Order: sequence, then structure tokens, then C-alpha cells
Amino acid sequence: MVSALTKFQLLDVVALKEDLPTHHLAAGQVGTLVESLAPDVYEVDFSDDDGQTYAMVPLHTSQLLKLHYAPNDISLEASTMASTIHQHGSGDNVAGDKVMGQKIGTQVNGGNIGNLVNEASGHAQVVATGFSQTSGTTTAELLQIVDRLRQTAGQLPPEVRDDLIIDIDDVEAELQKPDDQRSMPKLRKRLAALATAATMLTGGVAAANELVDGVIELGSKIGIEIQLPSSSNQP
Repeated sequence: MVSALTKFQLLDVVALKEDLPTHHLAAGQVGTLVESLAPDVYEVDFSDDDGQTYAMVPLHTSQLLKLHYAPNDISLEASTMASTIHQHGSGDNVAGDKVMGQKIGTQVNGGNIGNLVNEASGHAQVVATGFSQTSGTTTAELLQIVDRLRQTAGQLPPEVRDDLIIDIDDVEAELQKPDDQRSMPKLRKRLAALATAATMLTGGVAAANELVDGVIELGSKIGIEIQLPSSSNQP
């Protein structure tokens, strides 16, 4: 049985357990789980210190080591899982996930992990674009929410404000693209970074709470669930 401490979740920070020469990645490089492609298969984002993605690779959990930055407290992880904000309406490509689940099950039983990852790679773009991205919301309405986020971030302390606005600018640039050209993993990563940064602010900063609410609202509009840290100030 997999314990709560070893179970993989979206936005987990992981390290490669093996070299991937075809992707110019080496064992030990650190990435973030940004998309669930199938059971035990995730899209992993590898970014540099400036937040720029240099590789986006579908990987099986057997190739990854989950990193922990706190004592091995199962209740802490359970609390984090409980704070997941679930989206409403059509979002996930359920049919696609079921098909991939059948492929994964067959290939794991056969022990052919290499072929499994290749199959996931070919399917990654299909899953990523399988969202109902705007759920009936126009681009203009989405950009209005982004503008509110920018105004709210402007009320926060200077040491965090500039980084938040950079992420907000990236979100705006992505939303200005046609629906079928938007990178959902990139949007998920930027929104998660905004929500995490805001929840980490101490002292009950009202603007921080408003920013988290705005990020959650925007995520729900484009079919992305936002997972908040267990230390969230949200009720």
C-alpha cells in the first residue's frame, strides 16, 4: 500500500532517478508535477532559477523521487490534500484518461517502462488540450480578472510584488492566445505559483487573501484546479 508520504500529487516537487539523454536531463534534476496524464504518469516541468521552462516531459512515477521539505508528518500531507480546490463543470478529458489508463496497465504488467513513457509523450498534447478552457467565459472577461489580480498584487509588499506581477503578466500573455494555442501546464504552474506566494504571506494581509480568491476564480473559469498549501489563510 502506498503511504500518504509517497503518493504523488499535482505540484509535487520531484527529482529524476535516472538520466534522460534524449531530453538532455540528468539524474538528480528537480522538476514539478504539472499535469496528470494517466495513472502514475505526470507531465513534469523542469525550470531554471528564473522560472523559465527548459524541459516538459511525461514521466512515470517509477522514474521520480518525491522531495520533502518538512518532517515526515502524515497529518501534514493529509492536510495539504484536503485543501485541494476542485473545479466544477467539464474540465478533465475523462475518456482520454481511461484509454491511457488501459495502455499504462498493459505496459506496466509487461515491465516496459520505456515504451510507457513514449506512449505518454505522444498523448500529452491531446490531454493538455482536452479542457473546456473558458467554460463559456470570454477572453475579455478573463482579462478583467487578470487586471484585478494585477491591481491587488500592487498592494502587496515590494519584496513579493514584482515577482507576482511577472507571473500575472505571463498568465495574461497566455490567455490572449486562441484557446487551442494556450499552454494549460504553463497556466497551471503560474496560477499555482501566485496562489502559493500569496498564502505564504503572514499577518493576515487582506490583499493576499483577495489575490488567492482571484486566482481560484480565474482557475475555475479555464478548467484548472488550484491546490493550496496547508498553511493557507483561506477559510
